[in-house]
Amino acid sequence: MAGNGRFTTILLFEAFEKALLQFMHEDEQVLAWPRAKASLAHCLASQLQRSLRSVLGMSEDSASPTFFSLPGDIKVDILQEGCDILVHDRKGKHLLGIVLGYDYLSKAQQEHLHQLKEQGFKLVLGVSFLMQKEYILLYSPKQESLEYYHFSKQDGTTHHLMQRDVEGEVDDRQLFLGIKDRKNRKKKLPTQDQ
Repeated sequence: MAGNGRFTTILLFEAFEKALLQFMHEDEQVLAWPRAKASLAHCLASQLQRSLRSVLGMSEDSASPTFFSLPGDIKVDILQEGCDILVHDRKGKHLLGIVLGYDYLSKAQQEHLHQLKEQGFKLVLGVSFLMQKEYILLYSPKQESLEYYHFSKQDGTTHHLMQRDVEGEVDDRQLFLGIKDRKNRKKKLPTQDQ
């Protein structure tokens, strides 16, 4: 079998999409568990292991003794090296890093995605499950920007939402999420003059 060269960004993203859809069909109840980030990461990592085998055209027979192995000594781990899910080889090459969240990722988490990308990961994704929405918000850091995608919980399709610059000058044409700071969300009490 070929080594890490088989694990292109497109293949990794395709495997991730399949895993996320399967997770939503089989393991969605984990999202309702209190303080269950390790369980969430484990369930999604298990689905990712299966979907990687699928997109590589490998046997999906769970009774096979090689079911949990991937070519090139690739491993899928959880809660390692700043990632909730990490796909890597044992020689230190990082292929896919995933950071999970139940709500929108904080600014610090978004900056962490960029740091992971700078460390040489082939693909880095942030995942916000947003239980109240019909979609899962995906984040993908690029060199000077952050890409946002909607992943449909129903049919597993992914649509590009927008791109936001992370540094540099503000552009009037720049798209922003309609999320206000918590300080600004609180309504001000009316004064006597009003």
